[in-house]
Amino acid sequence: MKQKPKDLFKVLFIYLLALGLAVLILLYLPIENILWRTAVADVVATVAVYLFSMRYNNSSIYDPYWSAVPIFIVLYWLINSGQSDFHHKIIWAMIVLWGVRLTWSWILRWDGMEDEDWRYVKIRKRTGKRYWLSSFFYIHLLPTTIGFVGLIPVYFAMYSYHNAPHTWFALIAFVFTLSAILLEKSADDELRRFIKTRRNENERIQTKLWILLKYPNYLGEMSFWWGLWFLALTVNPALWWTFFGPLTITLLFVFISVPMMHKHNKGKIYR
Repeated sequence: MKQKPKDLFKVLFIYLLALGLAVLILLYLPIENILWRTAVADVVATVAVYLFSMRYNNSSIYDPYWSAVPIFIVLYWLINSGQSDFHHKIIWAMIVLWGVRLTWSWILRWDGMEDEDWRYVKIRKRTGKRYWLSSFFYIHLLPTTIGFVGLIPVYFAMYSYHNAPHTWFALIAFVFTLSAILLEKSADDELRRFIKTRRNENERIQTKLWILLKYPNYLGEMSFWWGLWFLALTVNPALWWTFFGPLTITLLFVFISVPMMHKHNKGKIYR
């Protein structure tokens, strides 16, 4: 067996272990509030993945956490809430579609334990001996926290009875969210093909969506989280105040992810 499949099985084992620990927290932690209990389980799972990141000296082990874990968090909320309304199930279905697609994209892109995201490599060089402390707070815990905040509209939607009267708004929210997923998929597919065919690392992608939009994959990701907020409003319009969830993720991309990518691409030439 080639090394990449072996390493993917290692990652699968790590995540199954992290999931098992999270389930134990959800079952036995003496905290009645479901949101806080889930938050603790999320952090415990993150710590488990972090320890394995240290063990294999590769923070990219955490990368699929962003897209995989929300599927299980929201499934737990859906089951625990006892909701069977179509609107609640659609929200979870959109998260499954987004999460599976994004995780699969990571699997196609990642080359094994020797492959670490270029952003982490830069942080490693900049922080030196403090790298693993920085990795815990900035690469592992921060995205976990921001991703959890982004799910807060979904949490309150799962524990709300559907009372939104306008079917047309639900349809718009569904189409918007699905379009965001498709936009990110198309951008990732173009980027993956470009990386395979580029002549050198100094080339900058100049194809279809990447000509029309600066960072279409980031736009798709940000739009998806706003789509979840819109879908939450289709369950209960009074949840408008949870807009800080997708706003937090938007700020992450606007002030951290996009500037890092812009700096990374500076000096690269177009085809």
